[in-house]
Amino acid sequence: MSSGLRLMGLVESVRIQAVLLLSVSLVSCVPAFTAADEGSDPVNGVLVGVILFVVMFFSYLKARRPWYETRLEQLAPPPPTAETVARDKTFDLLSRGLTVPLLLVLAIGLAASYATGTPIGMFLAGVAAAMLWQSRWLAAEQERLGGRVLCLHTPLHVAADDPNRAAYVQSRFWIVRPAS
Repeated sequence: MSSGLRLMGLVESVRIQAVLLLSVSLVSCVPAFTAADEGSDPVNGVLVGVILFVVMFFSYLKARRPWYETRLEQLAPPPPTAETVARDKTFDLLSRGLTVPLLLVLAIGLAASYATGTPIGMFLAGVAAAMLWQSRWLAAEQERLGGRVLCLHTPLHVAADDPNRAAYVQSRFWIVRPAS
């Protein structure tokens, strides 16, 4: 009997989300970087892009590391009623749910980049790059812990009467260790 909770690999989840966000955010910057022939200074666009990227990269790393560490300290076996998503199904599950938000990010980023000449998407590229960097550390932690660290697949819209709402808010991690 399933409780409705779906668990997936934490490292895979972070990497998939980061790669999707990185590609969308970089594509949204194209109008700003190709606007040099329209009279804008390309150096200013690159400088603003680099500043946005670096600030977001380090801000994300600083904020997220303690968040992960707290949850990794509280690992437990997954609930027996939870469904564990296979590694090869994780991308499909995540990408389906993120299609509309990523298209919105792309559209807003393209419009802002075109209208202002500023590569607005670079701040999200900084977040995505930090997620990829963080996933390396998470993979090393997972190996050190000797199992597959799982996180909860949370829907984008959670109904107020959803029986799993408290679990979604908690955002805890679980671990599955191979049988010895």
